[in-house]
Amino acid sequence: MSSDNNEAAADSVCYGFECIENNLSQWNASDVKLKLMQWNLDQHGGVKRFRVQGRFDPADDAAFLRAFFESKAVRAALPFPATMPGSLDTLPFSRLKTSVVNMSFFDKLEQCGDIVSKGGYLRKCLDDVYDDCTVNDCLRDMLVNPDSDHADLFSPHEQNEGIFQIFKRLVIGGAMCQPDDMLSEYLAMTKRIYKGLVSVRKAHETHDVKVYSPLYLVHDDDDCMSNQSEREGGAVPLFRKRSRFNACFVAVDPKKHAVICWYAPFVPFW
Repeated sequence: MSSDNNEAAADSVCYGFECIENNLSQWNASDVKLKLMQWNLDQHGGVKRFRVQGRFDPADDAAFLRAFFESKAVRAALPFPATMPGSLDTLPFSRLKTSVVNMSFFDKLEQCGDIVSKGGYLRKCLDDVYDDCTVNDCLRDMLVNPDSDHADLFSPHEQNEGIFQIFKRLVIGGAMCQPDDMLSEYLAMTKRIYKGLVSVRKAHETHDVKVYSPLYLVHDDDDCMSNQSEREGGAVPLFRKRSRFNACFVAVDPKKHAVICWYAPFVPFW
């Protein structure tokens, strides 16, 4: 074992994780469960809450995330692939921005007549398939088609917001997704899932609401997408199959010493 691996292994000893009851209403409501089922986000994924032993250091988040996903308690609670190695040498992740605290962030989408009609219905388009994701409306086309006329409606900075990535994952859904016709359905669920992941507080002087819990997105790395034949098994460790739509959200609440993990892989039908 290399010195880098030894160091990572030593870091992981600093943390312990215990699966605890997820009593947040955003995740347990029957209508939320029905929507996740409709969008095929229930079959291969799941959401769990964990108690953390050890002090979370945001400056060393890579070691924390690696320890989290190497934990036996975490692996027993979430449906990761059985082929997932005991030690994770590669764990591509991004720390998402959490500056958005209201749904006006999506106003530009509602005002785009090419995507959403005045009645709130999503405009349809000719059926197409992008990386096993079937597209039949202009919203999904914007999110999965890199050549879409509206691919840059949200700037790269905006797309790095946690609420955007949650919205994107809900709209894309799974390979057997039954899409909604109304934008409002996706926005309502995005708001609830976002609130179910992050923790907020009010500033003492301004009383402004701010998110204080770091939010991470674990995903397929760009290199593996372009070099599929070079990796045995065809997948990064966290996901059964390689896909640019794979996502795993990890929210850390340092005050409550807790982690919420929403594992949302994209598993092709074929």
